Amino acid sequence: MAKSWQDSVVLRGAGELAPFIHPAAVGEGMVEMEEGSSVWGGAVIRADMNHTRLGRYVNVQDNCVLHVDFRSIPTEIGDYSLVGHQAMIHNAKIGRACLIGIQSVILEGAEIGDGAMITAGCLIRGGTKIPPRALVIQKDGKLIIKEGAARSLMTIVGSLEYAALVQRYRSGEVGTFSKETDAEWKAEAKRIQVELGLK
Repeated sequence: MAKSWQDSVVLRGAGELAPFIHPAAVGEGMVEMEEGSSVWGGAVIRADMNHTRLGRYVNVQDNCVLHVDFRSIPTEIGDYSLVGHQAMIHNAKIGRACLIGIQSVILEGAEIGDGAMITAGCLIRGGTKIPPRALVIQKDGKLIIKEGAARSLMTIVGSLEYAALVQRYRSGEVGTFSKETDAEWKAEAKRIQVELGLK
């Protein structure tokens, strides 16, 4: 059988922390996924001309598109970052514990600092550098950058939640999580936040 682009994907981690690609998602080419990372239904990661790396506990939610051109930097998404539904990332560097909000677009050469939050619908143009822990809002077509205003704790909690959702998917379980479980995630997220230097 001929080799396909999917055969080039590198998955690191085993057991419960094995990376997860939903059956309705596509990961192909020079993609590397670290432990606890996940790619959800309808998402496409096409790394046919350059590398794309998802760090530990990164989740790429439904219908996202990640593509890389050979003329710009590889796409890297740091540990515990969350890429919201229908977001698009093209040759960009995303730091650790970043939120990329629903339907945001991050273009060539952009760099998002650790712990930053890009709120829903933002357009981050090529070459833009967003400071660590910044909260970014788009209003009337203009980016408003509020330095130090991001809440990285909630992003990390979301990453832990998605890792748990992978286990539920694999076991066929659906339903709400308990308040106790949420409290456990928040406690773990606080520890991780300190570990990452974001507290």
